[in-house]
Amino acid sequence: MKWFIPSWNGDLRLEPVDDDKTRLAIVEPSAAEREMLVKMGEAFGKEGWVEKWKKKWRKKDEVILNAPLEKVGPVASTIMRPGNAVITAISFKDGQVETSTGSQEELERLAAQAKEKDAKAAATVKRPTPCCPACTAGAIEPATEVLLSFLTPEQHEDWARGRQIRVEGGLSGHTYLLAHRFSPLARGLKRICVDLDDKVILHFHDWSVPPEEEVLAAKLILEHHEPWLRNEATLWDVMYKAELVFKNPFGDVTDGVFDAGFSLGFGEVLMNSLQNGGKLP
Repeated sequence: MKWFIPSWNGDLRLEPVDDDKTRLAIVEPSAAEREMLVKMGEAFGKEGWVEKWKKKWRKKDEVILNAPLEKVGPVASTIMRPGNAVITAISFKDGQVETSTGSQEELERLAAQAKEKDAKAAATVKRPTPCCPACTAGAIEPATEVLLSFLTPEQHEDWARGRQIRVEGGLSGHTYLLAHRFSPLARGLKRICVDLDDKVILHFHDWSVPPEEEVLAAKLILEHHEPWLRNEATLWDVMYKAELVFKNPFGDVTDGVFDAGFSLGFGEVLMNSLQNGGKLP
């Protein structure tokens, strides 16, 4: 099993060398990712998994850790993806997917289960930011290994053909269409996700990772933790059209605000209009 943690220039990934050693592979870490790697080195050193930790990284680099993957994975993912809006998914060879949004101890239990059942891949992703910057034109890169590890054969064919996949909401049962941010569909919609049942667009993005991994995070969340993305923060301009809007577990319409602050003013205007009996635009 490989354990993927999406990073700006690709996948920070962990893979077993043998039952007692794990390879950490890194591709061109950004400044923020290098800070996380410093913390990771400190944690690995305390555990006795590595004697020396690099201060400078080549474009493609790796470190061998003296610990099995099921021990290293939970520690590394907790450091690289801190916070409560993070999901780790394990994909098994029979198509089953198990997820965890819990503590490092819960991740360790999930990782042990993955080893027992001979899992195919693991990925730790964070919730996209509820917001809606317009998708822009650009080159479409080949789908990454981590996304393909979690696609069904039908989704794989759809992705290869048009860089888009259909996903079923885990609670609503609605069918969502997710598209590569540079695909013709996303450029036309200005967003990457549409609910095909309600015919409404969901407003969120994660431009801190490559497009394939933005789609992967959305897929896993919609399938296993749908309220993270289907709530008033992502449906704020179409709530009156949508059949079902879950309570936002992270806030309200203003959630996700560092690069979506404008939604505060819009939300206030919208709510005032509703309270005064006005019509929605």
